[in-house]
Amino acid sequence: MEWWFGDSLGVHGHLIWGADSIAIAVSILIGVVAIAFAFRKVRKKLRWLEIGLWTAAVATAVVSLAEPIWVEESGRTVPGRSVVLVDGSRSMSVLEGTQPRSDDVQKILQMFEEPVDVYTFGAGLTAGAPEKWVLPETDIGAAFAAVTDRYLGQSLQSVVLLTDGLDRGGLRSAILAGSTSAPPPLPGPLTVYQIGESAALQDQAIIDVKTGGFAFLRTPFLLQAQLQGTPGRELPVTLRREGRLVDEAKVTLDEDGFGEVQFEVTPNDVGRFIWDVSIPVDSADGVPGNNNYPVVVRVVRDRTRVLQVSGSPSYDQKFLRLFLKEDPSIDLVSFFILRTHEDFTAGWYSDELSLIAFPYERLFSEQLATFDVVILQNFDYKPYFERAPEQLLNNIAQFVREGGALVMIGGDRSFDLGEYGGTAIEDVLPVRLGVEGSQVDVRPFLPTLTSPGSGHPVTRLAGTTADSVTTWSRLPAMDGMNLNLGAVDGAAVLLEHPELRAGGKPMPVLAIRELEHGRTMAFMADASWRWSFSEAATGKGNQAYLRFWKGAMRWLVADPDDRRLVVRPSKENLLIGEEMRLTIFARDAGYEPVPSTRVHGEIRGPDGVKSVFDVVTDESGQATAQFVPETIGAHRVLVSTSEHSSDQAETVFSVTNRDPELAEIAPDGEFLTKLVAAYGPERAVYREPGSTNAPMKDESAVRVVDERKQTSLAAVPLTALLFGLFASAAWWVRRRNGGL
Repeated sequence: MEWWFGDSLGVHGHLIWGADSIAIAVSILIGVVAIAFAFRKVRKKLRWLEIGLWTAAVATAVVSLAEPIWVEESGRTVPGRSVVLVDGSRSMSVLEGTQPRSDDVQKILQMFEEPVDVYTFGAGLTAGAPEKWVLPETDIGAAFAAVTDRYLGQSLQSVVLLTDGLDRGGLRSAILAGSTSAPPPLPGPLTVYQIGESAALQDQAIIDVKTGGFAFLRTPFLLQAQLQGTPGRELPVTLRREGRLVDEAKVTLDEDGFGEVQFEVTPNDVGRFIWDVSIPVDSADGVPGNNNYPVVVRVVRDRTRVLQVSGSPSYDQKFLRLFLKEDPSIDLVSFFILRTHEDFTAGWYSDELSLIAFPYERLFSEQLATFDVVILQNFDYKPYFERAPEQLLNNIAQFVREGGALVMIGGDRSFDLGEYGGTAIEDVLPVRLGVEGSQVDVRPFLPTLTSPGSGHPVTRLAGTTADSVTTWSRLPAMDGMNLNLGAVDGAAVLLEHPELRAGGKPMPVLAIRELEHGRTMAFMADASWRWSFSEAATGKGNQAYLRFWKGAMRWLVADPDDRRLVVRPSKENLLIGEEMRLTIFARDAGYEPVPSTRVHGEIRGPDGVKSVFDVVTDESGQATAQFVPETIGAHRVLVSTSEHSSDQAETVFSVTNRDPELAEIAPDGEFLTKLVAAYGPERAVYREPGSTNAPMKDESAVRVVDERKQTSLAAVPLTALLFGLFASAAWWVRRRNGGL
């Protein structure tokens, strides 16, 4: 029987057709046509016998072409599967001694002789053992849920968990908190192998540095570093600012292995700066990356410190001094009734002089760096600077270049009348001095607002440009002005004289300049106080005067984020491999956006390697660049424009390999033992580090394997025999009837 059908056929099977339904239909059609053709040539004698035989032969051929298949389905019972869950997170790569703790995983996997299903888990579940331990998260509860879903309806012989117990999901916190809710259900008994042990772990780490996020200029603030390591060990701690040593200290860890150190720092510059706290790295340190902790601190001004020096009392001096005193954001030091050195040599006794002594040497040497802005208001330096006047003026110029601000206001003792031409002060002013002949014009005039002045923060007196222009047009005329030879290259003229000219252009009345890190402003008149009176007379208060000087103070002491060229990082502290987005803003001297300008950038890493980029600003004067750091530590960004190479900006950001997965690296055996206890001794067992004992198994766990047997009947011996028998018989009948 088996020979006829090619195999044994079970009585509980069923027949299916393997050929396409269209092919079967075409075969039937061809068979019908063939039978009809044969019927036309059949003689009447034995006609129906011959037709019957031909029909049987054709039907056998059609059935064979339809590919009949005899299908038998059954199932067999086999032992249940075993599943191994391997923790693939970064904490598994921590060094214990000289080897990563993940080495123990391979030893345990080699214990399983029978085939097992191995999965790597982090926040999710993937098939196969991990090749690298790089996953950024560990969620044991999610791994258990994924196994239950994947083997839904099956019973597993065992579920094996290989982990250090540093679960970042909710299961660990719930178990350690003594939650009464049942742990996640599993389709088989659980065996937990703890990977790693605290006794073999050596890790000295800086676990946190607290700074408050920002600090005030010239005001001490604390950097508090928290350390963890071997109990009783003394650790040297170093504080650096962008590679330069700031301070050192030693900390002895307590009996729990914790310690803290505080550094007091007084910042002397405004901007973003990187402070780096570090401890030495041992050869057997488990996580060398947590031995330094860089943080970016932004230094801002609490109060603007202003030095106002006037050669004599005046309304202009009085109004400006009152404005500066009443502004709570300004710390003012003002000198306006001064003794000259002639007063000391005129024979007067000290108690006969009401003039105060002017500590010019101390102010312009020792204390100059403590100020943000120096205002020289109608001040002629020669009568007061008895000793080393050139050096003191050089000090002021250097103060500006290093980030300070200087304002010179007109009067009969200022600019050329104050003999500043040819001095170091002229080198930093926005106007050129050296006027010959009359050095002052006393005719009243109404200054004209320039195009840059209409939008500049110093001269914007209203919310819109149109309103600002209107406000300037209704202010009173000036009483006259000091003359000059025009603006220097790179300066911006905000107000100009309607008639006087210098160098073929309208003569500047108010000009500003940025050079190196500082800013200067030259106001050639001494009657801005009239703006206050005129508005008060019209019932509008003194807002024009206040807005002008507030805008001037804000611009003069601008932070690095408020310069003509600015670069800002998307994040100040980021992980290695994380993308940094740098945004660049380019503006001209009048603070108008500079479109279509090429910006060249350079990123300097801690290892000295430089990465460069070139971008072009859009219509808003803005451009962006992306950078993915590959080294940890402080990175400095420097940008400059192709049109004005002197326009430069910089910022810093910090890169670290510190991530939450490595914030805690000691294996949590307590959690793993409590997890096993939550399932009970009948359903779970804990294996301590280094154990190679076999996992718990449920031998009764089985699964049914479906089997499907298919036997093709298209070309079996029986089909060929039937076709030959019917066709031969039909041909024999035809020959008996005398047919061909």
